Amino acid sequence: MDFVKNGLLVEAQFSNYPFLLNNVVRSELFFKARTPLAGHPVRAVVIIAKAHMFDASNSTLYYEQAVKQLNSLAANDVFDSPIRLVGLFERTDGTFNARFNEYHAARYSRTLVKATLRCANARAGRSADSRCRIELGDEVRPG
Repeated sequence: MDFVKNGLLVEAQFSNYPFLLNNVVRSELFFKARTPLAGHPVRAVVIIAKAHMFDASNSTLYYEQAVKQLNSLAANDVFDSPIRLVGLFERTDGTFNARFNEYHAARYSRTLVKATLRCANARAGRSADSRCRIELGDEVRPG
């Protein structure tokens, strides 16, 4: 569980897609058992997932995948708990600042060597289900 307050259990689902089923079934068990978490039984579950509009690591769960998986489970009456799925999307109609990090090694390093803040613009893909394109602008100067 990532967050619990007043009977609301929240799962921030940003890891590999197989964890969704594990987290949802565990949440359902807490709901059915009326397990008190932070002093209140679970009354509802919120799952947060990022949209498929940007590239991410292999096996990452996307909102669009979560919709399909949860709909399949719900169609087969797996859940009694109320579940709300929230998708995180970025606007594709304006400029935003993006931080680009360089690490000590290309893979698996957590040692930050340099961070650069640049202007960026997300452009919608060619179709409704395609990923966005990122157009990079100049480096952002502090001040």
